[in-house]
Amino acid sequence: MTDNQTHAAIELPASPLRAWAWSHGYGLLSSLGRFVRNPLSHLLTLGVLALALALPSIGGLVMKNLRTVSSALTQPGDISLFLRSEITLERAQALQAELGESKLVAKSDLTTPEEGLAEFRESTRFTDALELVGENPLPYVVVLSLESDTLRSAQVLPFVEQLRALNEVEIVQFDQEWLLRLKSMLALAERLVWVIGVLLALTVLLVIGNTIRLEIGARADEIQITRLIGATNAFVRRPFLYSGFWFGACGALLAIALVAIAVHLLQPVVQDFARSYGSAFQLQGLSVAEALNVLAAGALLGWLGALMATTQHLRRAESPD
Repeated sequence: MTDNQTHAAIELPASPLRAWAWSHGYGLLSSLGRFVRNPLSHLLTLGVLALALALPSIGGLVMKNLRTVSSALTQPGDISLFLRSEITLERAQALQAELGESKLVAKSDLTTPEEGLAEFRESTRFTDALELVGENPLPYVVVLSLESDTLRSAQVLPFVEQLRALNEVEIVQFDQEWLLRLKSMLALAERLVWVIGVLLALTVLLVIGNTIRLEIGARADEIQITRLIGATNAFVRRPFLYSGFWFGACGALLAIALVAIAVHLLQPVVQDFARSYGSAFQLQGLSVAEALNVLAAGALLGWLGALMATTQHLRRAESPD
C-alpha cells in the first residue's frame, strides 16, 4: 500500500485541529522518509541547490567583510587647495573667506608659504636641501574642514570637482575622495550581489520544481487512485510540498557547510595578508542569524518550487481533454 493510500486508510483524530496537525505531521515525516531512503538519487540535485544558495551567501560575506574594512579606514575630512604661484595674499584671503561661507564647509584656514615652510622644517629631515632651493617654493594653501553631514552625503565629490575648476587652484587634495569612491563601488557591488542572488533563487525554484515534477510523474498512478477515492487537492499536494521543503532545507544546509569550508580555507591567507599591513583583521563567516536566513530561504524556495509543480499538475489533471 502506498503512502497516500495508507494515509487515507488511517482513521484521523476527531478534533479538526488535531486532524490537521496529524495530517501535516504525517506528510512531513513521510516525505522525509522517502527523501532519506534515496539519498544517492538526490545527490546531484542537492549539489546544484547547494551551489546556487552558496554563491549569493559568499557574495554577501564578501560585501560584509569589505564594509568592515572600509569602515575601519578613517581619513581626515579636510580639503587642501594648493593655489597657483602667482596668487597674491589678498586674493588667497578673499578666496578663503568666500569658500568659508559655503554651507558645506565648517571652517576654512589659510596657510602662507612661510607657515608651510616652517611646518615642513619640523616634519622632515631634509632641511639642508631647502637651503639649496633658494626662495620659498611653497604656495598659499586653503584648508577647508567639511561638515560631518557633508562627508556622509552625496554632495562631497561634486563639491570637490567644483573646487578643481577654480582658476586660482592648482591642486586639490581630498584625503577621503578615494574612500568615498570605494563606498560607491561597494554599493554598486552590493546591488550586483542582490541581482545575482535573485537569479540564483529562480534557479533553485526551477530545479526543485523540475525535481518534484519528475516525482509526480513517477507517482501518477498513486495520485490518480487517491483522487478517485475522494482525496482533495490539498491532500494530494501536501507530501510533494514537504518534499520540496526537504530539498530546499538540505540544499541550504549543504550551502552553509560549503561557505564555512570556504571561510576556513581562506582565513589563514587573509590573516597573513592583513598582518603584512599591520592589521588584525579576521575574515568573518556566517553568523547564526545569517545561517538561519539561508536555511529559511532554501526551505521557502523549495516549498514554492514544489507548489508551482503540483499546482500545474493538478490544473492539467482537472482540465478537460
